[in-house]
Amino acid sequence: MELTPLDIRNQTFHKKSLGGIDAEEVKAFLETAANAFEQLSRNRTDLTERLKIAEERVNYYRQIEKTIQDAVITMQRTVDEVKATAEKEAELIVAEAKARAVREVETTKKQAEDLRAEIEQLKQLRSNYFIRCRALIRGQEELLSAMENDQSDLRSAPQREQPKPASAPLGPVGNVLA
Repeated sequence: MELTPLDIRNQTFHKKSLGGIDAEEVKAFLETAANAFEQLSRNRTDLTERLKIAEERVNYYRQIEKTIQDAVITMQRTVDEVKATAEKEAELIVAEAKARAVREVETTKKQAEDLRAEIEQLKQLRSNYFIRCRALIRGQEELLSAMENDQSDLRSAPQREQPKPASAPLGPVGNVLA
């Protein structure tokens, strides 16, 4: 059973016939005890109210803390996702760049091979051109020698044969085309 200040104030004592208790003294003590108890009760009520307010604040701050922790976790997840996405994009860009570089290297190698083949072809054409020029020059030299011999034969011998017309076209190796 809980004792209240009102219970203390309303408490009554029975008088004893011989040498009993001084009722005024008991009442004064009870009043003092009731006042002290009342003060303690008020303090308790005040402290209880303050504790309730403090608990509400703690709960409010705990809720804020939980919200902040959730936000931090969400931000960390977002950062991790962005980082992972950026890494994947970077890997993709690097892979594409490598593939492009390989294609460009292959294209460059192919172009170099084509140029080498073309250079070899041009060298062969040049060599063939020199061979033809030498053959033409030899043919012309032989024709000139033959014409010179014919000229000296004509001077030394009486006219035996008619010389061939000078307007006859010449072939690629200096032969007269008839």
